Amino acid sequence: MLKKEIFGNAIFVKPNEDCVAPVFKSEFFIEKTDNCKITICGLGTFRFFINGKKVSDDVFAPATSFYHKYDNCECTVKFGEEMKSRIYAMEYDITDYIEAGKNTITVAVGPSWYKVYAPYCTLCYKIQCGESIFYSDQNVKWCHSPVTYFNFTCGEKQDYTKSDFDINGIPTDENLWKNTVEAEIPETEYYIQNCPNDKIIRSAQCKKLYENDEYTVFDAGENITGWFVFKCPEKNKKITVAVSEEKTETGDLHEKWIHYQTAEFICDGTDREYHLLFTWQGFRYVRISKGAELLRVDVIHSDIQNTSSFKCENRVLNEIYNMYIRTQLCNMHMGIPSDCPHIERRGYTGDGQLVCQDAMLTLDAKDFYLKWMEDISDCQDIHSGHVQYTAPYIPSGGGPGGWGCAIAEVPYTFYKMYSDIEPFKKYYPQMLRYFDYLEAHSENGLITSDQPGVWCLGDWCSPHEKHGMKPEIPKPFVNGYFYVRTIDRMIEMCELIGRGEDKEKLTALRKEKADVLVNNYFNEKTGDFAENLNSANAFALDLGLGDERTMQNFVEAIRTNPLDTGIFGTEVVVKTLFKNGYFDEATEFLSREEYPSFGYMLNNGATTLWEEWDNPRSMSHPMFGSPVIYIFYYILGIRRAGESGFDNIVIEPKCNKITGAVSGHITTDKGVISVSADPKENICKVKIPDGVTAKIIFDGKIIKE
Repeated sequence: MLKKEIFGNAIFVKPNEDCVAPVFKSEFFIEKTDNCKITICGLGTFRFFINGKKVSDDVFAPATSFYHKYDNCECTVKFGEEMKSRIYAMEYDITDYIEAGKNTITVAVGPSWYKVYAPYCTLCYKIQCGESIFYSDQNVKWCHSPVTYFNFTCGEKQDYTKSDFDINGIPTDENLWKNTVEAEIPETEYYIQNCPNDKIIRSAQCKKLYENDEYTVFDAGENITGWFVFKCPEKNKKITVAVSEEKTETGDLHEKWIHYQTAEFICDGTDREYHLLFTWQGFRYVRISKGAELLRVDVIHSDIQNTSSFKCENRVLNEIYNMYIRTQLCNMHMGIPSDCPHIERRGYTGDGQLVCQDAMLTLDAKDFYLKWMEDISDCQDIHSGHVQYTAPYIPSGGGPGGWGCAIAEVPYTFYKMYSDIEPFKKYYPQMLRYFDYLEAHSENGLITSDQPGVWCLGDWCSPHEKHGMKPEIPKPFVNGYFYVRTIDRMIEMCELIGRGEDKEKLTALRKEKADVLVNNYFNEKTGDFAENLNSANAFALDLGLGDERTMQNFVEAIRTNPLDTGIFGTEVVVKTLFKNGYFDEATEFLSREEYPSFGYMLNNGATTLWEEWDNPRSMSHPMFGSPVIYIFYYILGIRRAGESGFDNIVIEPKCNKITGAVSGHITTDKGVISVSADPKENICKVKIPDGVTAKIIFDGKIIKE
């Protein structure tokens, strides 16, 4: 939509001088207070008050997007690429906040990712009460907030002594308010946001770990995202708070984090609670200056519920699930499934497409991924078909297949999970366009490059040569795998979306690209693909390539060798083992505790999943959570029997010496499907909601057709 369709005659306003995070204020008069609504957008993020009362418990609204074109956009400057853009606005019912007569609206705005697009924060709103309408205009005033420095991924500096601030951080001296000016907002699309916002989900107390004369270190007990909350009774006292995912043996913060995620506060001696205002941090440990009382930490992420459970008698399998849920939620902010919640916090298309199936199965995430699919669509270059590594686009690194194929993989998974075919139909032309890009970056049928001078990754973060493992799997092989797999998705779907005429052409393309992989990487003497590096045979087998030796060599390597896979290979290995009946090998693979393994992470203090199998740059990366879906499909045993959705299912829980008894549930639009199976007692309990048909198999016997 156009701006005028949402905001009418309202204008975007900004401060008339430099300001890190301004507060805007305006007055309006109302005679009748019925049916009052506000449509509002503060860029980057905002929180607002009417008559001194905070409206909504949303934080960091609105959702992030590729807001609009900007002059120094890297992909445009370097490669002439052009993408679609959008800005989200929020709608709130404010009837209960409005009084007859004079009303005051106050809006605090912080930069967020919008700092990349413009050197200022900006605000636009429309208030409608019955037939009365009020717009943001040049009568809106502005003032400095307590925030004097802002870094979206690191922290803030706040000074409460430069003015008098009320409990909400709003300046109280009327003489400080200044005139705004109209901001130039480039042309873009405007939408009312319908994906979940971030909220304070819960609060947690911290345990004291270490102290000296300067500061005290606390442990929140697990890796979280959010902010710390403290009090300080001393006026002009400077309090520094650093947070970290790691600690040293003495209990102090790890050096690599101390100067990264840090915030500073100059206190005013009041009884206020101090915390970050416009960003979150990812951490477990908090180091705070003496003189401050740490009250709690607030856990913040998108308002998405965990709608699943899993439990067995193996602690590693249990914690793969638990760590994944924590990590995924830590990486769901402002409508983006991020790679990590601190260092980069970008919506990497590689990480995101890899674990979207796990999130859709275990969390109430439908609206969240509807929004993210729009981001992926927006970030495709309209000229070449190139899909960026991140959605929304922020300069970053990645690769072609494992990243760009998200344009098809996420809509395909969305259909499989929710039986909603519309996104796949909507983005289908863009999927075909991406194939043009892959062809333009291929040599002799192999995808060998991406944009000049940028990365062309394959199986990211495999524990290869630096730890004495085998050399890394060839990148063109991995990218070719994703190309063929995406063609398979489209062959499966084209008739369903009314594009059956494409099936013959896609089938021929599939054969051509699969033959390229066989001709370049299959060893006729051994039956291996790419020497089975990083379990390359699993990639081939997942595409139906190879022969009996390929499977035998793959399974034997899994039985005898350490885990040597990266983000994509780990998922493919687990899937290939389970789908082909190697249940014992799959559960043994997942439950290992020697390096590299999930058990190694767990034994070294992990509460969330790491980016690498050891010495991680980030300790909150959901990408290795991809096997969780197969824990539900093949251990708990809840699987689709139909093409999509969970209205027609097979329930076949399996147990062995590793798993012991298993139990858990998922939640569908029909209700909860739960399973509990104990092989020792020979008991299998199943709960199926009305409207769901199920075939139940336990211990190899059909219990219910």
